[in-house]
Parts: sequence; C-alpha cells; structure tokens
Amino acid sequence: MGENSTEQKLRQILSEYLKQDLTDVPGNEDLIDYLGLDSLSGLNLLALVEKKFQVRFDDEILWSLRSIEKLCDGISLAQKQMSDL
Repeated sequence: MGENSTEQKLRQILSEYLKQDLTDVPGNEDLIDYLGLDSLSGLNLLALVEKKFQVRFDDEILWSLRSIEKLCDGISLAQKQMSDL
C-alpha cells in the first residue's frame, strides 16, 4: 500500500512529537504498545493530530485510533463529517 499525503503528514507529525523516526513502522502496528505510551500520552497525541489536521474525532472511536492506518481512516471520516456540515 503506497503512502498517501495524509499518511505522510501524519507520520511526520508523530515523528516530530515523539522524537522518533516512524517511517518504517507498519501502518497496522498498535502505536500505544509499539511506542510504550500510556493512556494520557495517547490522548495528548490524538489531540495533537486533531489540531494539526483541524478535525475533531468522535468520542466513540477514540479508543480505536491506535495505528497509523486507523488514524488516517479517522482523519478522513472526520474531514468528511466536517464537510457535510
């Protein structure tokens, strides 16, 4: 699967925030486990993604946004919901 611009931007944002290169992290890897983040760090990371992509994630899906693929899907869904308003 080729990286799209959302995924590239997301990897860059996460890499800068975490001060780690996430280029080779598989898209379906659980980031919380892989990076050893606690729940507060995970929520802070989601808040950063929301701010950088200017989206708001539904509370019901927050728990599932644990991989780069799921975050990209969540961003796309949030952008679509915002454009439908």
